[in-house]
Amino acid sequence: MTRSPRWLASVAAILSLLVAPTAVLGHAELESASPGPDDAVVGSPTVLVATFSEELDPSRSSLVVVDSTGAQVAAGGELGDDPHELRLALPELAPGDYEVRWTSFSAEDNELDRGSYTFTVLAAPTPSPVPATPTPTAGPSPDAGGVDAAVIVPIIVALIVVLAIVAWLLRRQRA
Repeated sequence: MTRSPRWLASVAAILSLLVAPTAVLGHAELESASPGPDDAVVGSPTVLVATFSEELDPSRSSLVVVDSTGAQVAAGGELGDDPHELRLALPELAPGDYEVRWTSFSAEDNELDRGSYTFTVLAAPTPSPVPATPTPTAGPSPDAGGVDAAVIVPIIVALIVVLAIVAWLLRRQRA
C-alpha cells in the first residue's frame, strides 16, 4: 500500500496541532523543592528552596508556609543562585505538618501558576546523656610528677624530731 504525499501532509498537520498547544501552555511549574512534597525532615529546616521549570519574575513569585492550624509561619521568597530557584528563610519550626503554597510568575512567558504541597517536621533526637567523668581527688595525679602532701608532712615532722633529739644530745654532752 502506497501512501500519497497528501496523506502524509495531513498526518503531519494533525501532529503539529497536537504538539503546538503544549509549547504555548507552558508555565513555571514546580520541579523540585527542599523540603519537598511529602518529605519528613528531622529537625527544623532553615530554608525552603523551590526550583521551577522556567525563569521566575521575583516580584510576582512567592512562597508561603502555614502550620497545621493554617497560621502563616513564613512568607516571601527571593531568587536563589539560579533564576529558576526561589528561596525562603524559615523560622524554627516545631514538629508537625506544614503546607507550602507557591505562586510562580514566569519571566519567560508571563504566565501565572499556583500550587501547594505538605511536608512534616519530625522532632530532632535528644542527645544521649554524657557519662559523668570522675572528679579528681585532692593532690596531683600519680603521672603528674608532683609529690603528695600526705608523703611530705610526715617526713618533715620526722626531720624536726630527729633534729630536736640531736640538739638535746649535743646540749647534754656539753654540760
